[in-house]
Amino acid sequence: MAEGARDQLVEALAENSRLAAENVALRQENNELRDRVARLEQAVNANSENSSKPPSADPVGPRQSRAERRQAAREAAKAGRTKQPGKQPGSPGAHLARRAPDRTVELAGPASCGSCGAGLADAAVVSRQCRQVQEVHASVRVTDYVACARRCACGAISQAEFPTEARAAVSYGPGLRALAAYLMGYQHVPMARAQALLADVFGLSVSTGWLASLLPELSGELGPFIDMLKADLGTEAVLCTDETGTRVGLSRFWAHVVCNGALTLLAAHPKRGIEALLDMAVLPEFAGTVVHDGWKPYRQLSAATHAQCVVHLVRHLGAVGASSPAHAGWASAMTALLLQAKAAVEDALAQGQHSVGAEVLEQFNASYHQVLNDAFASLPPGMPPRPDNKVAIYHWSFEDRKAYNLARRLSDEADQVLRFLHDPAVPFSNNQAERDLRMVKLHDKVSGAFRSSRGAQAFATVRSYLQTAGKQGQNRMAVLQQAFTTGPWLPYPAGGT
Repeated sequence: MAEGARDQLVEALAENSRLAAENVALRQENNELRDRVARLEQAVNANSENSSKPPSADPVGPRQSRAERRQAAREAAKAGRTKQPGKQPGSPGAHLARRAPDRTVELAGPASCGSCGAGLADAAVVSRQCRQVQEVHASVRVTDYVACARRCACGAISQAEFPTEARAAVSYGPGLRALAAYLMGYQHVPMARAQALLADVFGLSVSTGWLASLLPELSGELGPFIDMLKADLGTEAVLCTDETGTRVGLSRFWAHVVCNGALTLLAAHPKRGIEALLDMAVLPEFAGTVVHDGWKPYRQLSAATHAQCVVHLVRHLGAVGASSPAHAGWASAMTALLLQAKAAVEDALAQGQHSVGAEVLEQFNASYHQVLNDAFASLPPGMPPRPDNKVAIYHWSFEDRKAYNLARRLSDEADQVLRFLHDPAVPFSNNQAERDLRMVKLHDKVSGAFRSSRGAQAFATVRSYLQTAGKQGQNRMAVLQQAFTTGPWLPYPAGGT
């Protein structure tokens, strides 16, 4: 071969090597950019239906979509309805119920006849009609307690004791204290608006300092309640737990909840993880079933049996199916299967059974694992490479990794996912905890951030007291007034009376 031809071949081989290396680099860069776009699209398209974001954070599109679905459901229900809305012909009507009157006003009637004009002063009463008016009277009742001191023959002087509500020379009574605590701790009325309400309705010029000290003071009185609440929670068979972010000044805090249908324990903590659960002193030794969203710190609760919120998983399945046609089939099949399992449990309970039958359990378990086999078959061959792998990473897209992680979770934690199917006492979702935590987010929106960690924890304690009392049929104002007088109302376990 001529020397010139040899040089050209060497140059061509070198150029080919350079282009091959450049091609690998470009493919790698393209893959990284594709994954970055996928992550950004996922973040932009995340809403309450395909992620753990609350509905309040949804943009206009998902809100409008939900409203349209609700309207369509109402119209479908209306089309299939045989009865007209409202009172049905022949059914007894309903009206405002009478109450025992505090006073009765006799109306003497007209002075003269409306027909002939004769006087009616001595006319006989032939019938009576009664109409009741229920009205509120906002007023302040002021009581002076005068304590007498008496001198004994021995010369000693004995002083009468003031009642507990007479705390100082001039003080506010337990009813007013309970009302102010109710406004701020349960109705989320900001301090300035609570101050204005008391001034406008009752003519009381309370100070913001007094209002600011009220919930921390009440929280200090609720120690016996919190102790009994934690003891009762520890004896329950099933508990739900969750956490959400809140603000204390400029710092990020976390509101944690441990609850069921009868009991609620809230806590504000600077940590999101296991430190907060340890400080709440309920779940670390809990031996029942704890329902959660699968967040990693909950796995450290080794004494408990775990169940995962299936509604969270259904959202993740929807997101995986929407992100890639390759995974839409198995994600949709798994969603349908989980909803069918939920319906099977509800049907069994409606028929008076304690659980679904063994044959039904076996069928659902087999179908569950078959769908997972389809999920793994839809993925690229082999295990997913590390994200920093610069050679093989382009075989796995961001959507593939997301699908793999969810399928692996459903496989490794299948017993937790299907716990509701094996034990009907375990709820399908963690909605109880989310509902109990929602009031913290509402407080953030209405009243703003907490000023101090002491104030945040006081709110959590008072809210625990009021939510538990409400769940157990207690009048919240009554239990607040009780806490300011004889001591806090105490809860009973979910199975108690």
